[in-house]
Amino acid sequence: MDRIDVRLLPGADGAAVRAALAEATRGSGGRVLTMGRWLAENHPGTRRTTRTGFVLVLGIALLYTGIALANTLVMATSDRARELAMLRLAGATRWQVLRLVAGESLLVVLVGAVSGTLVAALNLAGVRAALGLLNVRSALVVPWGALGATSAACAALAVLSAVAPAAVCLRRRAVESAGVRD
Repeated sequence: MDRIDVRLLPGADGAAVRAALAEATRGSGGRVLTMGRWLAENHPGTRRTTRTGFVLVLGIALLYTGIALANTLVMATSDRARELAMLRLAGATRWQVLRLVAGESLLVVLVGAVSGTLVAALNLAGVRAALGLLNVRSALVVPWGALGATSAACAALAVLSAVAPAAVCLRRRAVESAGVRD
């Protein structure tokens, strides 16, 4: 057994219980520690190198996610050349089409951010419930600043990755692009 937790009943003499526990564990090499002392000795703590490693792995993951997001939007927007040309032929100006593409990409980022936040909240609720079964109480901390900054970066990347190929597609005459089959 690694550890035995002892909770005193109301009115119990803490010093007497501690002395009795020390006597009971003397032959087995066990120690009697307060909760604060046990936590101080066994809490893992975060070292600077561990934190740097986490930031490095997170940075690489975010970089690849950004590349995947940009690639998906560039390819999807390029495949819509005919649709964009049809909008132009229907009377939309070049800037209206580009604003539409930008709005669509922002909507996709918003849906992704909300969905991701809901999935993370559900996941954290499960972890918190599991910790509750072990009598571990923890505060739920959400880094709203980092979440907002990441969402803003994704939004900027999404708009750029969707509007740039749309602008290139709109350089050709709408009649030429409308005849192209997907």
